[in-house]
Amino acid sequence: MRCLLYSALACVLFQCKSEYSALLPASYDQSCASRTLPTLGPSSLYQASIDVTGHHLSGLLVIKAMPDTTWRVVFTNEAGVTFIDLGFQKDGSYTVHHAIRQLDRKPVLTTLKKDFALIIGIPFQHAQPSRFTTGEEVYFGVRQKKESYYFITRKDCASLQRMERGSDRKRVVSIDVPGTGYPTPSQLVLQHHTFDMQIKLNRIERE
Repeated sequence: MRCLLYSALACVLFQCKSEYSALLPASYDQSCASRTLPTLGPSSLYQASIDVTGHHLSGLLVIKAMPDTTWRVVFTNEAGVTFIDLGFQKDGSYTVHHAIRQLDRKPVLTTLKKDFALIIGIPFQHAQPSRFTTGEEVYFGVRQKKESYYFITRKDCASLQRMERGSDRKRVVSIDVPGTGYPTPSQLVLQHHTFDMQIKLNRIERE
């Protein structure tokens, strides 16, 4: 109880506030949203590197749109051993087809499900996002339960800058798009902000 009181007092003294408090509601811009919407192409192959709490995994990540409108995400090492194989429905629900013992834990699987769903752009596929502005950036966001998912561009709507998932008060994960953008991003860098986890994806061009 005393710890809770100290936390509340510290929040008052240091003016704790939401990282999204600067977002200002704005009218919807269909043209801008359509140009920057993170819609992944039908099949993508990436060199993948995952670092989580001192552990490192590397290999190949395949993200593939299936004929029945579902998605499949498969991460293997260079020798072809499958680390994880996830199937995504278009409503965001998922199936674990395979996971190695180290990853076969509900908190880990839930986190990976949300990360890969954001990479694919699933949260934005069946809901018109709300539009917000802050400084020179434009946020398009959709609400799912107690979290919000955003894709972010500059005011000129020239390209997608990044995506984010956050709670009401803080950013949980961000995905930078530093190279060629969607539908065939050349590079994606996913960073968690509440614990030590990073995923780097570099696209492999197939001949």
